Amino acid sequence: MHITILIILTYIACCLRVGAAPWKFFQLNARYFSNDQGIFSKLSIDALIPDRWRLHQVPDDGAITPELYPVFMKPEWGQNAHGIHRADNFEDLQKIRQSLGEQTGEQQYILQEGAPGCREFEIFSIDITKNDGRHDVVTVTEAVNKSEANPINSKYNKNTRYVDISDSFSSDQIAVLGEYLDEVGRFAISRMSVRTDSIESLVAGRFHVIEVNLFLPMPINLLDDSYDWLARFKFIRHAMMNLALATKAIKPVDKPPAIFTRMMLYGRRKSSTISNINKLAERRTLL
Repeated sequence: MHITILIILTYIACCLRVGAAPWKFFQLNARYFSNDQGIFSKLSIDALIPDRWRLHQVPDDGAITPELYPVFMKPEWGQNAHGIHRADNFEDLQKIRQSLGEQTGEQQYILQEGAPGCREFEIFSIDITKNDGRHDVVTVTEAVNKSEANPINSKYNKNTRYVDISDSFSSDQIAVLGEYLDEVGRFAISRMSVRTDSIESLVAGRFHVIEVNLFLPMPINLLDDSYDWLARFKFIRHAMMNLALATKAIKPVDKPPAIFTRMMLYGRRKSSTISNINKLAERRTLL
């Protein structure tokens, strides 16, 4: 929580320093926002991923029988692995479906195949201009989890720890990773989770994308326990200054989408809609 507060306050201070409006943060990736759904749709973002990196995933209709396991059930919208479930066999999958079906107001879920590879990496990026062929901030952090097979890694998983391995890459290799990000989309700020077998495979482009986070992508390298507070502050100050410059570079539009409001109301809207449908059904039964 302290890191999040420091990030927000530093970002606001940097925006004021460069003359940017901090409330425009939510417009940084507005071109990828789904106005129809009112979210950064995982399926829409998945469609941007080149075939060689894409995992097969489809909306779950309750009738799909995967050929291979594990598979992951993911909400159409969620943060920090919230709401993700892993099924190691068909029985697991059916139990997950039953559990989710009993949750009133639950949103659409997506069934995603498991990613091959034994190592998981988080690539965080800030790109001010998005068209100069370089990214202004790039970090690579490994999610290390030796206690679970096919883990759902997140900051809430007690078996997961994060290790910043950015220094393991040369400047040319970091530039290559930036080019890979550009093949997915020209994002102002993003965090892409990938799975592969080694650092060499990552640089060579032999990986699969688990997810791309565009809404509130935390620089997860800050969760590395080897960072002291001075190191964290130096990185935050550098990253937030670049993010403020990216915010200042946003081209004005007549009617910017109300991204934050719609994202925050997404779950409530879905719940309210289903509740109204249930009430209507009850009335018809009584009649």
